[in-house]
Formats: sequence, structure tokens, C-alpha cells
Amino acid sequence: MPDLSPHPTTRRTPYKTFRTVGIVFALLGVLAIAVPAAATVIVEQLVAWLMLFWGIAGLLFARSFKAFSEWKIVAAGFVVVALVGLFFLLSPGMGAAFMTALLIAVFLMEGILSILLGLRMSGQIAHWQWIVASGACSFLLGAVILSQWPQTANWIVGFLVGLNFLSTGIAMLLVARAAKP
Repeated sequence: MPDLSPHPTTRRTPYKTFRTVGIVFALLGVLAIAVPAAATVIVEQLVAWLMLFWGIAGLLFARSFKAFSEWKIVAAGFVVVALVGLFFLLSPGMGAAFMTALLIAVFLMEGILSILLGLRMSGQIAHWQWIVASGACSFLLGAVILSQWPQTANWIVGFLVGLNFLSTGIAMLLVARAAKP
């Protein structure tokens, strides 16, 4: 079991840090769940800016490889990343639709692969049914999001980020509670 006692040179105990982080994440999660459309736009815009900066930085990086013939391919890839980021900045709904389409594909594929893996493992491990159940849940989630396409693109990313933040916040609060002096 890790030692959660405060280091002699630190002012804050892990308890206070975990509690603070937990509260912030939980509040952000509740806010994103309460207004998922706004959270989706915020996440989309953050991703768009990151892609734009990533593309620009990548172009600067690619220039340092001009001695290699492949540098043009690398540069073209970073141009695409920057242009996609710029497009998402200028057309906010398109970024959310793209991210939602990716989520649908990931959930459906993960669901199918987990179901197949679980069935394949049925004679080799105990409780293989949980792998199948997890895959079925992922597939069902993807199917539900897809069934409401394209309306889900307006809110699903923000809602899922909110769920993630909320669960992270709750986990940090539980860790803080366990670390409380």
C-alpha cells in the first residue's frame, strides 16, 4: 500500500490536493452533463485549436528534415492537420459531427471485437461473459448514438466528457477520503 503521508517539505497534504482536484473535476463534470451542447462546443474548439497548433508545429518540425526526400509527405500530413483544425474553428458543428462519427465507429468496433474476444476466450478463462457483456454495452451505446444521428453530434461529446470528469472527480474525492489524516 502506497504511503500517502505528506512529504515533510510540502505544505499541502495529498488529502487536500485530491479533494481539491476531485471537487473541480466533479463540478466540471456536472456542468458539462447539465449543458452538454455547450460542453461539446468547448471540447470541439479546444481540439480544433490543438490541431491547428499541432499542424503548425509539425510544419516547423518537417522543415528540419528537408535533407530527406520524405519531408514533403510529412509536411503535407501536418498541413492537413492544420487545415482540419482551421476548418473546425471556422465551422464549429462540423468538428462535433466528425468527433461523434469517430465515437460511433469506436464504440461499434470495440463492441464487436470485445464480443468476439469474449466468445473466443469462453473455454479458456472464467467469467468470460463479462467481456461479452462489456462488448454488448459498447456496441449498444454506439448503436443508440447512431440511431439519433446527426442530432447526437450536438451534445454527445460534451455529455461523455462530463461523465468522464464526474467519475474522475468522484474517484479523487474517494482517494482523498482514504488519505484523510
